[in-house]
Amino acid sequence: MSNLKYRLLLIGALLLASGWALFPRTVVERVKRNGTFVTDTVRRVPLKRGLDLQGGMQLSLDIDESKGTVANKADALDRAITVIRNRIDELGVSEPVVQKVGDDRIIVELPGVDDPERAQAVVQKAAFLEFQIADESQALERSLSRLDAVAARIAPTVAAVATADTGAAGGQTKGLTSLFGGDSARRDTARADSAAAGARLDSAARRADRAGARKAAGLFARAIQQGSHPGQYFVSESDYNRLLPLTERPEIQSALPPGKVMRWGADSIFSGGQTFRPLYVLDSRPIITGQYLTDARPASDPTEGNIVQFELSREGGRRFQNETGRHLQDYMAIVLDQRVITAPVIQSAIGNRGQITMGSGGLQAAQDLAIVLKAGALPVPLKVAETREIGASLGEDSIRQGLTAMGIAVLLVVVIMIGYYRVSGALAVAALALFVLFTMAILAGFNASLTLPGLAALVLSIGIAVDANVLIFERIREELDRGKSVRLSVDEGFRHALSAIVDTSVATILTGAVLYQYGTGPVRGFAVTLIAGIAASLFTAIFVTRTFFLIWMSRSPRTQTALSI
Repeated sequence: MSNLKYRLLLIGALLLASGWALFPRTVVERVKRNGTFVTDTVRRVPLKRGLDLQGGMQLSLDIDESKGTVANKADALDRAITVIRNRIDELGVSEPVVQKVGDDRIIVELPGVDDPERAQAVVQKAAFLEFQIADESQALERSLSRLDAVAARIAPTVAAVATADTGAAGGQTKGLTSLFGGDSARRDTARADSAAAGARLDSAARRADRAGARKAAGLFARAIQQGSHPGQYFVSESDYNRLLPLTERPEIQSALPPGKVMRWGADSIFSGGQTFRPLYVLDSRPIITGQYLTDARPASDPTEGNIVQFELSREGGRRFQNETGRHLQDYMAIVLDQRVITAPVIQSAIGNRGQITMGSGGLQAAQDLAIVLKAGALPVPLKVAETREIGASLGEDSIRQGLTAMGIAVLLVVVIMIGYYRVSGALAVAALALFVLFTMAILAGFNASLTLPGLAALVLSIGIAVDANVLIFERIREELDRGKSVRLSVDEGFRHALSAIVDTSVATILTGAVLYQYGTGPVRGFAVTLIAGIAASLFTAIFVTRTFFLIWMSRSPRTQTALSI
């Protein structure tokens, strides 16, 4: 009886754990946003459903060749698929589909996405990280006349593009404002630079009434104002909308001295009733790029708010330390996708650890930045060719048909098992109910999604679970026919059938593992549910069913001489 007691305790504990995993509940979380803590209420869904059951979004991504011709598109897309899949895994989307269509398109299916715009931005972002030294040779001042001449020549051809980009320019990513990593001296310097920049802009705003005196000058000479440190300049928002399409043209970039490049800041600054956008002139050769980055993770700091901590490889850390040691007291820009996040002064050599302070960016912005940095940069720029939102009406039909098929299968199993094996069949049916519960709990515990192929795998695993009971019952019958007692026949039946059940289950699990490794979306959904079902069937057929036999025999003395099987 002591053995039976421990068996019942284990089954009871698993029932409680399964109920906890499958019970929907609301989770209250405290997160820091814009420097203050707020309370978020999140509805926890125990078992997610795939795109075919609950809807979601589908993205069609093409290579953006407007920024340059790609020689080997097929190879570039293969590498891009790996990066996108890593980003989606970090984003927490279950059972996504990322696959190549032809040689020039990627299809991404994201089931149950709560924020489609965020998912699209994370998938599409190039995430090319560079660290570049700010120019100290006044290259921009020496090139103003040449820049204005080139701008006057090409401005008519890009006027339409500039008008179209005006709306998009106002929606540039905001919130990444301060230095990554470092000591308090660097942070204090960055804050002092920001204050000095604000004072300079205030002075510039007060001189706005004298801007008419410069109308004779060219567009660049008229719009650009010196910033707070070498290599930094400021442009009013209205001038920024006119200059942005021009600065993206190679003719403008080539008008600068060799080895220099212009980059816009990611943030705008409001001062004196006007909005300004920073413009930086940098050394075109980065001292290091994001290819050496090995890890990135979001965090919260009591004094700095939301940050992204990152680590470089050993080689990257050595190169970074050497380069920053050579540029002490110089300004270094942190550039993400050709936008300057910040440009702090280098106070001391920096090793393989650092952080990016998000400033006004929230926790989600830090999480998204960490995701794209950790997954790596896309090998080619991508553009969204088509976006589709898939509704749940198809999912409702699929769920109804899948549940109908499963109900018919379970009903047939119950009728056949009880009709053929009578009391023993009823014990197997009781164990089968626990099998379904345990399978669903395993899927919920691993945060897997139930898809339409997954429902098919569940029905299949029900048949496999019953097959294990059939093997056991037939073996018990053979032992009873040899004249052994009921208790001994049951023990021998379970012992002799164990090897066949384990062999079959292991072979099926290996098949499911291969399908999961090399399959995509729906195939993976089938494999995950099949593996979970096999694992649950092993436990219920071998352990739970035998426990039910022990309970039945302990309460029915007649079974010591006869067994209804």
